[in-house]
Amino acid sequence: MKATLFQVFGGLGLFLFGLHLMSDGLQKVVGDRMKRVLGTLTRRPIYGLLLGTIVTGIIQSSSATTVMVVGFINAGLMNFFQSVGVILGANIGTTVTSQIVAFNPEQWALPAIGLGMVLHLFFKSAKLKDGGLILLGFGILFLGLVLMKKAIPSEAQEIIKNLFLLSSGSLKGILIGLTVGTIATAIVQSSSVTVSIIVMLASQHMVGDLREAIPLILGCNIGTCVTALIASIGTDVESKRAAVSHAFFNFFGAFLTLVVFYQFYLWLIPKIGGSLAHQIANIHVIIKLMDALLFLPIVAPFSRFISWIVPARAVEKPGIETPQYLDDRFVEEPLVAIELAIKEIVRLGEISRNMIKYAMDGFMYNDEVLLDRVEEYGKAVRSLREAISRYVIRISQQDLSEEEAERVPRLILSVNNFDRVAGYAVRLLELGRTKASKNIPLVGTALNELKNIYREVDTMLTEVSGYLPEFKR
Repeated sequence: MKATLFQVFGGLGLFLFGLHLMSDGLQKVVGDRMKRVLGTLTRRPIYGLLLGTIVTGIIQSSSATTVMVVGFINAGLMNFFQSVGVILGANIGTTVTSQIVAFNPEQWALPAIGLGMVLHLFFKSAKLKDGGLILLGFGILFLGLVLMKKAIPSEAQEIIKNLFLLSSGSLKGILIGLTVGTIATAIVQSSSVTVSIIVMLASQHMVGDLREAIPLILGCNIGTCVTALIASIGTDVESKRAAVSHAFFNFFGAFLTLVVFYQFYLWLIPKIGGSLAHQIANIHVIIKLMDALLFLPIVAPFSRFISWIVPARAVEKPGIETPQYLDDRFVEEPLVAIELAIKEIVRLGEISRNMIKYAMDGFMYNDEVLLDRVEEYGKAVRSLREAISRYVIRISQQDLSEEEAERVPRLILSVNNFDRVAGYAVRLLELGRTKASKNIPLVGTALNELKNIYREVDTMLTEVSGYLPEFKR
């Protein structure tokens, strides 16, 4: 019994690790490019749906895509309306893994591992290395499935068959299936994984029919919302709306399936043909497609409905020294984290610009109130500089693409540049205090020249703090 459990959990571990490797390799090959497009070309819901499908098909987790969307909204790259189509697409893209598993390509597991290892270890080309990572992940994923299959003895197979029967037929059975699917997916944080396991068990004849699988699949769809809901805690209202809309799609989709389309699916899926494993993978796709087709025409009113459910609330404005965009939850998603860091650096630049303005006005007109404000802003700049630097260092410790790795030093350089601007403001503050204490007037040509210099400096800082071209955004 102990050996069986170890083999099952070991196989599950290999499956999850293989999925992670495959996803990581795919992201390095095309993922960053697609995610950047995702953050910019989502003005029409249909584009968002297509992009959300492709990106989630690559990273194989609708939870991860929705968390990414929450981060993009928080960074100001996307609004809630644009996110709705992406989330619909994410629900479709997450079905790819179960389709692959249904074809049962286990005979390719070891060759894929061998070839992937050779490409990843013995070639210098980044693309070949990443391609090797994809093959390695693919092979390990199916090796994990093989181990899980072989670990289940015949007597245990009968027990599993009987457990699947619990989710069939009655209302109580459907509720059990929904609960089990939800909890299992909330734990592993990927419906791709849990539905794939159901497909694998069906290929071993441990699932009797579709009636047993449908409630479990719907539960898996609901469980995948948990990660995004957690990620939205503490974010702005539009990010919360994106996470709630993801949950609403899956809850309402489950309701529609059970109440409206249940019998239709039971008639349609066998007509499409294939083994029971293929039928389960197909119904997973059909459910997601039907949800998307129903919601896509009503994205605008649906967005207003979610905005009504999750209203904007007045929040206490944090102190100027408190970071407004840095969020630790997105550090492991470097593309989002870098955008959040840029937003904070732009804010740091605006504070530095205001410091120069207040210092210059305080110096010219002996205004102690403005000079005191410069001192307050100086403390804020030091605090923000340290917070941003720590955040960027944490980003640099992640597994970055080549382009992301090139952007990180530019972030630090911009922080240091704005810190130097603030340093000049502090020096002007000291001169202003000396001038004010001795009541030294500044008139005539000197005053006009100083005003001209200030206007030029202010124009330059406004352009730099409003748009940072070195980031190639």
